[in-house]
Amino acid sequence: MGLLDFFKNMFGKKGNQKMECPNCRYYPLTVDTEKCPGCGLDVKSMFRLKCPKCGAYNELDAGKCMKCGYAFSAEEEKVSYNCSTCGYESESFFTVCPTCGTRTV
Repeated sequence: MGLLDFFKNMFGKKGNQKMECPNCRYYPLTVDTEKCPGCGLDVKSMFRLKCPKCGAYNELDAGKCMKCGYAFSAEEEKVSYNCSTCGYESESFFTVCPTCGTRTV
């Protein structure tokens, strides 16, 4: 799980995710929090979503890019699982590769 995945999970559609303020360590901050009650830091401006089309930075909850209009909701992130031996790729998790028979777990 990369840093981008961490922030997507943190600020995803789930409203119950909590985090700690990086400035004063106030806990809990949620996605709905605009400013930290401890230090007044603007939480929404700390993290930005980069548009894959034009490279502009947008609010994390933006539905489309403010500069070019690219719809972020159209880009669904697909997870793929790969066999380390033969390179077989699948969208569903597998414990034994259907191509070469290698155990993945």
